[in-house]
Amino acid sequence: MTAHTGLTPAVLKYKAPDPLVLEFEVQPDRAGFAEPKKSALFAAASKVDDLTPWIGTQLHGVQLSQLTDAQKDDLALLVAERGVVFFKDQDLTLDGQYELTKHYGVQDRDPNQHDPKHVTILGRDNDRGYANFGQDFHNDHSFELNPPAYTILRMVKAPPTGGDTIFTSQVALFDKLSPTYQKLLEPLHGVHSSEVSIPPRAILPLSSLDNLMVDRLTNIFSQASYINSINGGGIAFRPPIRTHPITHLKSLFYNPTFTLHIAELKEAESAHLLSFLREHMHSADDLTVRWRWEAGSVAFWDNRVVAHRAVPGGYDKRLREGKRTGVFGERPIFDAERGVTWGERFAGAGVGVGEGEEGGRGEGMKRGRSGIWTRNTSIKRWMRMVMRSKRISQGRVTRVTQ
Repeated sequence: MTAHTGLTPAVLKYKAPDPLVLEFEVQPDRAGFAEPKKSALFAAASKVDDLTPWIGTQLHGVQLSQLTDAQKDDLALLVAERGVVFFKDQDLTLDGQYELTKHYGVQDRDPNQHDPKHVTILGRDNDRGYANFGQDFHNDHSFELNPPAYTILRMVKAPPTGGDTIFTSQVALFDKLSPTYQKLLEPLHGVHSSEVSIPPRAILPLSSLDNLMVDRLTNIFSQASYINSINGGGIAFRPPIRTHPITHLKSLFYNPTFTLHIAELKEAESAHLLSFLREHMHSADDLTVRWRWEAGSVAFWDNRVVAHRAVPGGYDKRLREGKRTGVFGERPIFDAERGVTWGERFAGAGVGVGEGEEGGRGEGMKRGRSGIWTRNTSIKRWMRMVMRSKRISQGRVTRVTQ
């Protein structure tokens, strides 16, 4: 276990190099400017693969460095619908990645980031140890007032095997809960913090901890909390369900790495609920996509509705290096009136998230001038989905899946 050095004079004298980032209103989501069929983007692709029914699409024959503004907007909509979009053999440079990121908003800066343009992602050992956060599921910076929205990771070098990343749809995770459990979560708020890790009771069976171990860990976490507060660590109250501003789909907003407890619950109640959510996330093999990296490959995901984790170990960590950029998103909200579950929207359609008509790709999310999904368009969409489902059963529509 990694030990903390305590409150040394150096810690007490520490001054953050950057001013405190306050909540701000982000620019309109670029997905709201996309053409619903995403025709410009798909016209540039030689092939479109949906890697799973719920999450993950790979675009072939597209160079991110060559996208027009209209294609970039289409890509934002596709990412919002499919969670994560993958590319291979990209010629994108670091400066090019920085310029692409700026199209989507103000760039978020990681607390450990030294270069203002990116975060460097390196390989990880297979120690499964304390404070090795990337190997557990997480949404980046969920403790921030404006946690990241769109995120881009470009792999500079990758080992022959190992170092994969797993992405899980939190839209699907929420949809798979019973209606009763969904309602249970609605009024609650998770406490997200940049402390070193979540309390032991939230991640381990209660019977596995004796009182001495609890006292020792509590002392460690108390020190960590204060040290991180000196270093600009934040605490934020987040709804465990959030509503996507473009698709209006409800998603789970649970982060095993940063969610300390549930504000409205007692300690034991909170521990059991968080333990269930973690188990729910880790058992969701049917709701995930696993991406095997190559040098020059890129993953573009929506950090608001997708959790991810790096698969640790089994390779030379010196062979894995990536550059990550992301943009600030809106403050997470739960909209009980406009928000719908995936099942409510696509009930009876028998199709995956983001599917349209015309061969499984196409129409995307219908919106009005403001870029907002309306109930009327939702009903029309549902009717089209039912008709498309009938055509699928008759063998008249084909799509590429893996």
